[in-house]
Amino acid sequence: MAIIRSVSRLSSMVLFGTLGVWGMNSCKQKVEDVALTEGAEKRYHLEIVDSIRLDYRGELEITDIDVMSGEILGFNFKTEELIIFDQSGEIHELYSRGGDNPHPINSPVSLGFYEEGKLLVANNFGKLSVFEKNGTHVKDIALPFTIEFHNWNQKKKIFKVSDDLLLGQISGGRSEEYREYYLDFIDLKNGNLNPVLPIPQSSKYKVDQYFGPLYPNVTRNDNFIYLLLGNEPVLYVYEIKGKTLSFVESVSFGSDKFVSAIPSESQKSFDWDSNYKEMRPGDVQFSDSFGNNIIVVYRNGIRNTEYNEELVNDPLKSREVNPYYIAVLDKEHNLVDKSVALPLEAKMIKAVMPDGKIMASKNKYYFGQEEDFETFYLLELIEE
Repeated sequence: MAIIRSVSRLSSMVLFGTLGVWGMNSCKQKVEDVALTEGAEKRYHLEIVDSIRLDYRGELEITDIDVMSGEILGFNFKTEELIIFDQSGEIHELYSRGGDNPHPINSPVSLGFYEEGKLLVANNFGKLSVFEKNGTHVKDIALPFTIEFHNWNQKKKIFKVSDDLLLGQISGGRSEEYREYYLDFIDLKNGNLNPVLPIPQSSKYKVDQYFGPLYPNVTRNDNFIYLLLGNEPVLYVYEIKGKTLSFVESVSFGSDKFVSAIPSESQKSFDWDSNYKEMRPGDVQFSDSFGNNIIVVYRNGIRNTEYNEELVNDPLKSREVNPYYIAVLDKEHNLVDKSVALPLEAKMIKAVMPDGKIMASKNKYYFGQEEDFETFYLLELIEE
């Protein structure tokens, strides 16, 4: 059985100008259906091979992994504590720069490792700033506005392109309306922003309907940018070339089990009860890469015929009925397995380590006990 991948190539989409402007008037989209060979299909399963015991208690979000050192960067959005630790569980840094600090780290839109072992922080209602890993403020990067951003996830959203250029998600305000662009090139010489990355032409979000919040997730792998949109099981692939960004292809990994949101004519008329109290739409969460593979984390959702009060009140039952899956692609973006289930012992995938191990939080509902430390599992993708 062959897997079909829809490949959309824009033969002439190029960004023009000093930092890049979409050349939409000259774009022609070519759509092909490419059948992958049977040899491209593989079956995997996830196996827990190790764990990290962290002597810390709190709701920790993993925002970035240092690909060189393997250090793990986390942030507690309730206590505003920043923590850096390694796979052995050793804590390298733990502090808070919230509150009335003159250069705070609080409610970050993007928090990630930066050049020369530093941190790059974009604070909501604040500035874009560089810090030492120990929290010492180094400098602010001038922007023509105060950052105000609807933060739908806590992962790193700003990527270094060159010494003078960043690419990231920091503008657009807090509205859940669909926007014209979802990324900005940030010129470090003058602080100017040039918007890029509109909703792809082939996306269902491009039609004149509202499918609920779009929740775009953007990650970078070498010269590629990967875009995911909340209720759409499609990976959109773009390529960075200097100061240009061009659409390459789209890879669908959905099935008939993926629950689509019920659309409305506009954001104001969107039926939240029908979509989130009577069912649970599928959600595509994030992508990551390691070695020769790219993974996409998603859930299929729960149809209204299966949704009930028990699922609302029982997190473990809900997790069983609506499990997390990963789709696996190779480095050429061929889909090789679209539904590798996360074991029930793990609650949620947090990140991918440089050695390819997948980091996931422990499912405390499964074990039915509270602990005074945090546990993260390390899983390997095993070919069957």
